[in-house]
Amino acid sequence: MQTPRSKRQPVRSAQYANRWRRSHLALALCTLLAPAVAAAETAEEAESAEAAEDTDDAASRAQGSSARTLDKVSVLGSQIAGGGAQAALPVVAVDREQIDSTVATNGNELFRSLPQFGDVAVTEKGTTNAGRNSNVARGDVGSINLRNLGSKYTLLLVNGRRTVQHPISNSGDDTTYNANAIPVFGLERVNLLLDGAASIYGSDAVAGVVDLVMPSNLQDGGGIRLNYGEVTDGHREEVSLDGYFGSDFSEGRGNVSVLYGFSRRSAQLNSDAWFTATDGRRPLGDGTSVPDPNGTTGFSTRTPWGHFDTYAGSRRTGSWYVNPTTGALTSGTVPTRYHYDSAAEPGITTSPAIRKGNVFASGRFDVNDSVQLFGELGYYRATSESWVSSESGFGGDGFLLHIRPDAYWVPQALRGADAIRLLNYQFADSGIRRVKVDNDQSRVLLGVRGWTEGGWNWETALLYSRARSTDTQQGGLTDAFIEAVNRTDASAYNPFSGGDPTSIRVGDATPYDTASFIGEATREGTTELALWDFKVNRSDLLTWYAGDIGMAAGVEYRYESRRDDRDENIDGSNPYTDWYTGTVAASNFFTHSPRPDVHGSRNVTSALIEFALPLVSPAQGIPLVQSLDLQIAGRWEDYSDAGKVGKPKLAAAWKVVDSLLLRGSVSGGFRAPGLELVNSPPTYGFGFNNDAVRCHALVTKGAQPDYSACLNAFSSGSSVKPSVSAVTSYGDDVKPETTRQSSWGVVFEPQFLPGGLGAISLSVDAWRVQVENPISTMGEELLYDAYLRVVEGSSNPNVVRAAVTAEDIAQFEGSGLAPAGVVTHIYNRYQNRRPLTASGVDYNVAWRLPDRAWGTVSLLVSASQLKEYTQQKPAEIQQVAAAIASGQLNILVPDLGAANEVGINGAKPEWRASATLIWNLQDWTVRLRDDYIDSVTAGAYADRTPFVVGSTQRWALSVKKEFNRGRLSGTAVEVGARNLFDKAPPLNATGGYLSALHESYGRYLHLGISKNW
Repeated sequence: MQTPRSKRQPVRSAQYANRWRRSHLALALCTLLAPAVAAAETAEEAESAEAAEDTDDAASRAQGSSARTLDKVSVLGSQIAGGGAQAALPVVAVDREQIDSTVATNGNELFRSLPQFGDVAVTEKGTTNAGRNSNVARGDVGSINLRNLGSKYTLLLVNGRRTVQHPISNSGDDTTYNANAIPVFGLERVNLLLDGAASIYGSDAVAGVVDLVMPSNLQDGGGIRLNYGEVTDGHREEVSLDGYFGSDFSEGRGNVSVLYGFSRRSAQLNSDAWFTATDGRRPLGDGTSVPDPNGTTGFSTRTPWGHFDTYAGSRRTGSWYVNPTTGALTSGTVPTRYHYDSAAEPGITTSPAIRKGNVFASGRFDVNDSVQLFGELGYYRATSESWVSSESGFGGDGFLLHIRPDAYWVPQALRGADAIRLLNYQFADSGIRRVKVDNDQSRVLLGVRGWTEGGWNWETALLYSRARSTDTQQGGLTDAFIEAVNRTDASAYNPFSGGDPTSIRVGDATPYDTASFIGEATREGTTELALWDFKVNRSDLLTWYAGDIGMAAGVEYRYESRRDDRDENIDGSNPYTDWYTGTVAASNFFTHSPRPDVHGSRNVTSALIEFALPLVSPAQGIPLVQSLDLQIAGRWEDYSDAGKVGKPKLAAAWKVVDSLLLRGSVSGGFRAPGLELVNSPPTYGFGFNNDAVRCHALVTKGAQPDYSACLNAFSSGSSVKPSVSAVTSYGDDVKPETTRQSSWGVVFEPQFLPGGLGAISLSVDAWRVQVENPISTMGEELLYDAYLRVVEGSSNPNVVRAAVTAEDIAQFEGSGLAPAGVVTHIYNRYQNRRPLTASGVDYNVAWRLPDRAWGTVSLLVSASQLKEYTQQKPAEIQQVAAAIASGQLNILVPDLGAANEVGINGAKPEWRASATLIWNLQDWTVRLRDDYIDSVTAGAYADRTPFVVGSTQRWALSVKKEFNRGRLSGTAVEVGARNLFDKAPPLNATGGYLSALHESYGRYLHLGISKNW
């Protein structure tokens, strides 16, 4: 189909039109010099629109709804319309053809396919407790992480202005924008500014900026597309309906354009892939893994066969479990062969079922020849449904489950105890549990732009955006369970009946009613963004020897808020008091650490100034300096809760000759701490931690052969792996993070090659970012406590222990160390830490052959190398690492002292790359794409050498046929496949896949039919 076009443009004075044309030609020249630079929406008379149209024809044919806003000029990374300095900006434009070549069905899949993006730490699968815990972001969500610096350092724009953050984070400062709220079906292109841009756009733009360009000003008409896709080896399938329409009004003075999309995707089940179908996976010596559901490794310590500790006089007097063979109580702890295989429960989902809709509308109205109104309306809504394993309960201050000796089902052998503690119990009879997440996001923008007779462009807008997430999960209520298990009649819940003797690891042959204590907990998060800005720019403020000096200036005021309302059974409103010990647990919901409600907001006032300064022009005829242009910019921001900060930027574009451009920049950046972090009171989290000093003592005295064997010899809940309450707080002295960035690159476009070889562009850009004072916790308080106890004879005050018992004395006897009590609490504190430095290189190659009888061919290759990610370790951790290396500490912590984290610990691969081949012949389009992710290490082989998780290549292929005659005119049919060769993801040392790097499903086939009119 033809590209929709605007029908009417404002008329300027002849003098200003000539000046404006010069700016437009300068912008076009920069685009030719650096094809990676995204020339944004162009504006001019009909002949200029026709010239610009050629660059977007392919994307328009593929999308059927692409259009350009012909009312303004903007380039990502600059507020000045035109000027040679824009060639200094390393901007990658991912157009509609490239988006379609990824076969992405949502933003998560799209950004995973682009080499400039890193690990996806926040996914629809959740991460804590295999997605069973609402303390993480779940549902239709995916993070956006440029350069692998972390999602909190990437700024997301829609049509050049900010959008709202996702309301749920994985921790206090791990914020992100939601990639899945992006209408992939409607994107005209994605512009990536791969440079520090805080001096232009403000906070968060440390790693760079992602600008989503939505089609607008669509010509009268519309289109619709129906897609169906399915995974060939699983339950996952998807149906989507997308469309658009545009309409002019008031004789072409105004236009309304609307895009919409609705989709429904079924869930992917654990049973769809062998490596998710069971927790029992056995690594082989060659680095591969096999299913091993009857083995002894990989399973949790939970079991339906019960683990019962008896107490008398507040002291433990024995441990018991139900023997699956006899059904009788047996003294001792539960053998590993009876541990539960929670991944194998039928119906558990790896990825949720999702229903969602997305609508985006834009409009403009020309008030007169120099003033234009414009606006945007956007709304996204998604509902996801996951199923997680049956409920479980385990030990710790927050999960003290004590059964009374006179409860109905207590066996006679245990009735002499004062209390019976239930540990690591799997409520297999509760069945799998539903997790439902509703996400919505809205955006309203109203603005005015205009042109003055004096040559100034000005623009102002009001923006409001809100996101909301409601997470509802089924789970166990502690007080209701204690009431049910301690009844003295047959209506009591019976944990002594065991599971299923014929299927020891899964299911329950003697289920009891759990309805009385399985309830729901709801978490609701809301974020808001309100923004007003005013900007002016002029590309020819002054004229001097080298050409026109451009200038832009602007002010912005924004309001940001975050509200996180936890369920009353989790936020401390309905605590549970243990009847036996009197311990008060703030959380009354199984497997959930207590989390308080968090409410916070801030106001930010900012000012920007920018100059485009030519130093050398072609007219001067200087050898090897055809042109030299500078960008000089600075931004100042005042945060109501984090103080004031200002940072500059200097960028240069040096055109050596027609075929060669050199560019570079230096800048400062900043990021204010997240609202959740700033406004959260101390939070408590429960989990099992390794008490390193105990294993050191056992190895030293010869009771264990080595550290790994020691850890394997003890189960969770023991003194070596105690359940610990981690208390995390935010220091009042924490300051905003400040950064220093630099980049330098070269663009080579040989103009001397014969025309028959087509257009070739090669660019290489090196970059470096240093976060001078990153905000984080130390994270290794227990290791530092071990160091202090062993080497210096002291202890870490942030580690709190219980009083020393006879069992503690026995464990430490003969080690030469003073006995230590069981760990109960660890205190973590967010502070500004030592610098973080990251660096890398981006490579881009574009080769477009001219039209031939056999069609046109384009080859696009993009690769990103992460060379360094160095977090300078705290002095305490460096002391621990040195003591381990010298043999003073008999503990093993892989990569503890590592400075460069690239490619280790299952994250941050050194290389990512993609290659796309696009062939067009009349009505046919074929796209072939290869996405590459480098290897990483995750875990260790039996000989303790790092376990290598191999690299991956996932191919995508699509074929499209358009019909332009007869009744089928405007119709297109497209078929294709993602992961064409059905490659399974590489697995780590435990046989699991790395969800932050890889997808778990195999070949995805899709069919699409579209009609445009």
